[in-house]
Amino acid sequence: MQGAQGEIRSAGPAGSTTRQEGWTAGGTGSLVILAVEDGDPEFAKAIDEQLSVVTQWWGTDPTMEPGFVQTMLRAPQERHEVEMFLHTSGIRETAEDEPLVVYITSHGAIGTSNRHFLILPGTDHARLLATAMPTNEVVTAALDSWARHVLVIVNTCEAEGIDVELKALVRDLARTRTEGTLNVLATTSARSQVMGREFALILRMASEWLQDAAGITRPHLSTMEFLHALEHATERLNEERRLALPGPRAVQQARLGVPSPTLPNPGYRPRPRVVTGAREEVSADYDELEYWLDRASGRVDSDDPRWYFSGRRELNRQVVRFLSGPAGVLVVTGTAASGKSAVLARAVTLSDPTFRSSPRYAGAVSNAPADGVPPAGSVDAAVSARNRGATSLIEAIGSRLGCEPDRSRPALDPLRQWQEGLRAFFRGDGDTVTVVVDSLDESSDPTACIRDVLAPLARHVTQTAASGAATIPAQAPCPAPDAAQPTGFAPDTPAAPCRGLRLLLGIRSSRPGQPGITDAESGGLLGELRHAFPRAEVLRTDGESALTDVAAYITALLSGTALDTDAAAVDSAAARVAAHVGRSFLDARLAAEQLRRSGGEALLSDPLWFSQLDRGTAGILEQDLDMIADDGLDKAEAVALLRATAFGLGRGMPWAQLWPAVAEALLGAPIKQADEKIRRLLESRIAGYLTHDTEDDRVVYRPAHEQLAAVLRRWR
Repeated sequence: MQGAQGEIRSAGPAGSTTRQEGWTAGGTGSLVILAVEDGDPEFAKAIDEQLSVVTQWWGTDPTMEPGFVQTMLRAPQERHEVEMFLHTSGIRETAEDEPLVVYITSHGAIGTSNRHFLILPGTDHARLLATAMPTNEVVTAALDSWARHVLVIVNTCEAEGIDVELKALVRDLARTRTEGTLNVLATTSARSQVMGREFALILRMASEWLQDAAGITRPHLSTMEFLHALEHATERLNEERRLALPGPRAVQQARLGVPSPTLPNPGYRPRPRVVTGAREEVSADYDELEYWLDRASGRVDSDDPRWYFSGRRELNRQVVRFLSGPAGVLVVTGTAASGKSAVLARAVTLSDPTFRSSPRYAGAVSNAPADGVPPAGSVDAAVSARNRGATSLIEAIGSRLGCEPDRSRPALDPLRQWQEGLRAFFRGDGDTVTVVVDSLDESSDPTACIRDVLAPLARHVTQTAASGAATIPAQAPCPAPDAAQPTGFAPDTPAAPCRGLRLLLGIRSSRPGQPGITDAESGGLLGELRHAFPRAEVLRTDGESALTDVAAYITALLSGTALDTDAAAVDSAAARVAAHVGRSFLDARLAAEQLRRSGGEALLSDPLWFSQLDRGTAGILEQDLDMIADDGLDKAEAVALLRATAFGLGRGMPWAQLWPAVAEALLGAPIKQADEKIRRLLESRIAGYLTHDTEDDRVVYRPAHEQLAAVLRRWR
């Protein structure tokens, strides 16, 4: 059998074993396999299938080199061969820092004493004590090793029968053994036969589920997560084959919920870090950058318009001017989908030294106008306020600036702790720092975020009324607080040293003169910001120039498509579409994607298509849903799955269990094979309506824009 790191040979008649070539004790993981055959060729094939999955799952580990070293005893005949294996494999002497996994597959039986035995070809059922192998001798050899992290999987007949004896035996373990993760799983109940091919299928299905639906982003799983994946796979197999297999259970458990190095996560995908951690919430993420780089490939023009950060030149210049200047406040605002976040993301990403030094993204920097590239390192922290309250927002800002909360304050008042921590930070020596906060209007309590997080920082952004540019130098005495200054920090003495602060803020607001929108909808928040920072400079993304920018954006998306027969044809198509989508970059992207898929000519000559564009995001989505059957999805179910993501709190909706459950509640009917339908949706024409993020070590999904989320929540 060929393992991930080298050859693993089955034990011969004498029960010989091999470790992989190059094995060294300590520092790597160890996988020990005991596979007992019964002479039946079909059972041998079932064991082969199990070991194929096991050696693949534990053959490599993304955090270890060379991964799990594998030791196996295959087809022992007599008890003494297993006893010798426990000695020669070194299982009892596994090093403390070496995660140990033991996989046992065999026939088994519970004796009249309630003791569980492994049945070997030479076993006399009338003399189990002498001729069978007590299963718990193998299990306790692992549990009583030096290894701090141990996982034993017992896949035998009546595996749960090890439970009673094992509970008594673990009392003899040293007390320090409880500090790690020592877990034993039994795959069958007290009256069940060993699962051969079935357990191989369960492991394989669990691995596949962990690779997408589970969405766990950590390199290692907890035993609870592993059990949950096995249970999910067992339920699916029972449903597909009309079986009644019991789910695995933990018969010995220690810290089930703690991620363990014994459980590599098959769904873990290391992601190249595009920018440093302090900036990554607002900057364009790796997947987004890759998306646009792929579409820009093959172009040699230095002004390649297909690069995502092209356009909005005057806005970009003003943002760069602000980031290059002294302390102050700049508010970037506009109507929904007018590109506020794109302007901020461009500035944050291009300012990051890690991004700028990456050869992969060299074109993004070199193709940008020189006066539109912010100074390297000019953004110190960038966060999104989406679904954050005041405490969560101030903690995000403070931690990214390297602050510590003031623990002398009451623990029940974390907001005040962070307020005082930021106050201490700004009273210290240092250069002016820049903080970017996007999506203030999407906070769970935007007024509190302005009042309790941003307004108390006003004293560090002293400005002149004429230009909004700050007048205090990078290091200056902190001004005494004005009597009308919002509370949050205790008064400083006038002579205290003080860091300066640039605040770059993104918030949605109604366009001046736009009918039918009241202050309460979002314009009121802009007023609150103006009150907190009366000299702040305000940039709007929805001015007259936005119409030209939208057309340029559509041109970029259509370049290289079937429509790109000549520059005039692309420009003409882009101008016609822009006239119908207005200032919405979201609608521009969705419409351009429809043109790209269709080839363009048919839609451009269809008056009905343009009338749908006039309906905005809802009209464009309706067109895609009308064709969703081509992707193997039912329209009603696709709508329910899309809508479910719009109701997620935090950063989005996790896939596993929750996404299907919410969709079924919205649909008012069960969705059969929901996971498979979600997979199809994520590969379909409407995949572009969703984006993904990470929260609590899980991949989560949400609509690509809050404007789209609002449309979905109101969907009839």
